[in-house]
Amino acid sequence: REFGDFVRRPIAGPGCAPAMAPGAGSAATGSKGKIEAPSTVLIYSHSWLPGQVDGVAIRMMAHVKELVKRGCKVTVVTPDFVVWGELTGEAAKPPVQQAIPGVVEHVVLETQRTPVYRKNLCMRYSLRNFNTLVSLINRIKPDIVHGTQEASIQVLATACLMCDVPLVVSVHTDVGQIAARDQNFSTLGGTIGRIHAKIAVACTSWGYRNWALSGSSFFAVSEQAKKLLKNAGVSDHCVYPACWGPMVDRETFCVDMPLDKVAEERARLTFGIEDAFLMAYVGRVTAEKDVQFLVDALKRAPKNVVLALVGSGSMVEELKKLHGKENRLHCSGDFVGREQVALSLRACDCCVSASTMETIGLTAMESVSCGTPFLAANAQGFAEHMEHGKNARLWEPHSEESFDKELAELMKCGDKDNWGREALRASMAWASLDDCTDRALQGYLLTKRADKYSLRLLVTMFFFALNWCISWFVG
Repeated sequence: REFGDFVRRPIAGPGCAPAMAPGAGSAATGSKGKIEAPSTVLIYSHSWLPGQVDGVAIRMMAHVKELVKRGCKVTVVTPDFVVWGELTGEAAKPPVQQAIPGVVEHVVLETQRTPVYRKNLCMRYSLRNFNTLVSLINRIKPDIVHGTQEASIQVLATACLMCDVPLVVSVHTDVGQIAARDQNFSTLGGTIGRIHAKIAVACTSWGYRNWALSGSSFFAVSEQAKKLLKNAGVSDHCVYPACWGPMVDRETFCVDMPLDKVAEERARLTFGIEDAFLMAYVGRVTAEKDVQFLVDALKRAPKNVVLALVGSGSMVEELKKLHGKENRLHCSGDFVGREQVALSLRACDCCVSASTMETIGLTAMESVSCGTPFLAANAQGFAEHMEHGKNARLWEPHSEESFDKELAELMKCGDKDNWGREALRASMAWASLDDCTDRALQGYLLTKRADKYSLRLLVTMFFFALNWCISWFVG
């Protein structure tokens, strides 16, 4: 299980350096210098467009596209995004998930709300889902299974161990930070709700350790994600030394877009206000993302500053009441496709986020790749991957004074020196899909089948049964 010594290759920007097993470079590299993909991969993602919109969906869908481009036979598994037991009849019909050309098969599983934090969805902790996964793995015989961190991964971990297939779990989300930032993390509310949330975070850490006992390996998207695994008590032996790191589709998120469409989008988001300075927030419009901080900051900002909230979420219904030219706030709450997101980022003067819980912060990479500077809280993924004074202005988290100062500085920068669109785009060249996929494939090369098989299977089946019993009370 030990990953051993690694040869580290530096990358051209901040973040995590990729790792490669000793001697793996020549054997695992294709004729064009890219790392060869496994023949067959099963990808499980708990988020997928349009069923559940977040950074995990964006990353995993882009990763699948790249695997297909490299000749890999990819089978995708996601929840069906219809909460089990809540809907009937026509309303219970699963939404059509966005298809990726070249994917062999897209299998859907029963869905439940994430325990405690019921705003999100995950696979249902059920015997039916377990049987579906075991049957699928036995049928397609993948070289590796890659799943995203979520509440019911014990189901996938048990299925993979039973079928003797290696599993890597990519860690994207800091559950502890979400619980700390969202006062409604638990539906119980108040003091009881806060206690409930702390218990949920403790159980999450316990889950990480259980997945490790099953022989699963972990692939952190950032140093922050590695830190939360360490704090949860997961052995370093189970975690890749390198990070998956930032990624951006630089073909979609680019500077060269039709200027008439850019102007049209800008006029739409600014309500046609002349000489407007347009800030765009792109992502889930929710409390844990500190969107209210941005709305409050808009009231203090110069009168030509407009804030556009691009995305949907639990705060939309309330904020839509402020939508309009008189409040300089654009908030429609509509689902937005990736091309439209790119156009919005290209049309604005800066992209902004007050979130302090981003393990990566993909919006930052997408914004800068469009030649648009980023204005963000100096925390976690933004602090790790953005460069203050070069492609971003970073303010002290939760400080109104610091935000106002950095916004004023950014408004004075214009497109001089490193703030020009092409210079900004060049600063994000190291986060290309190619490089990001290579880092993932280097991790795949290191993933091994579980050792001590009989003992691990016994322990894993025990925890699977225990979780299944608990799920009847908290699922």
